[in-house]
Amino acid sequence: MLNNFKAKKLKQICLAVSMLFLCSCSASFTYNNLSWLSSFWVDDYVDLNKKQNTQLKNIITTTQNWHRTTQLPAYRQDIQNIKVLFNQTLEAKQLKTQVVLAKQHWQNLLGYAKLPLAELGATLSSEQRGELLDNIQIKINNEREEFNEQTPLERKSERLEEQFEYYEQWIGKLNKQQKALIKSTNEQHQDSGALWLEYKQNRLNAAKQVFTNAEITKKEFINQLSTVIEERELYMSDALLKSNEANLNLYINLLYELNLTLNDKQRQSVNDQFDELIETLNDIIEN
Repeated sequence: MLNNFKAKKLKQICLAVSMLFLCSCSASFTYNNLSWLSSFWVDDYVDLNKKQNTQLKNIITTTQNWHRTTQLPAYRQDIQNIKVLFNQTLEAKQLKTQVVLAKQHWQNLLGYAKLPLAELGATLSSEQRGELLDNIQIKINNEREEFNEQTPLERKSERLEEQFEYYEQWIGKLNKQQKALIKSTNEQHQDSGALWLEYKQNRLNAAKQVFTNAEITKKEFINQLSTVIEERELYMSDALLKSNEANLNLYINLLYELNLTLNDKQRQSVNDQFDELIETLNDIIEN
């Protein structure tokens, strides 16, 4: 029951300048076509010239080859480890260790891609830099506006429906006890949406300082932008870090408690989901 393993770990594979989020009904299709799919995404933020587009595609191809051979097997092993834990006497501490390891894979990707992406950023003209920063700011503003359109109660209610849907996909029809566990956890979940928006703004402001500083050398530019790309927690408030940790603990505890309530049919459903993830990864690794 790893939240967003398939949707985020497989589909959000590469980063373009500061992020690259791709959507496709097929994880394999998305993964294997990152080079040209990314061009459509990047066009929403900045118009690259022919040389820059070639540079970006080379970055993605190189990163994808590294990711396929080193990271996807690690993802697969994580899923296999959690499946083993799930079918044994599941302990919350062991489960948290595995989830934290899985989350580290995204950081590994940022660490690998930061330098070539920063080098690409260094080639942007002043007009391109302004266009990129303005478009990211617009995206953040839109997210903030959408966030503020709902009350905290509305957001919590919407999240509860999403949680029911998510766990039903994994274990099938939920019984009253399972719904009660999910509802209780949702009530305790800390709404950190405003803190995440603050983090995104802080990170963008840091990027603005790099992009608009005409006095730094190219080497300094690349080093500073690499930091913005990789060191995400530098731009997170203590409140956000504490909220993330608290919510992670709630999530782990919910998985532990739900595991105790599963009947044979539900347990088989979870195993089938694990097998599907492993099969998807095998398909991407081999093709």
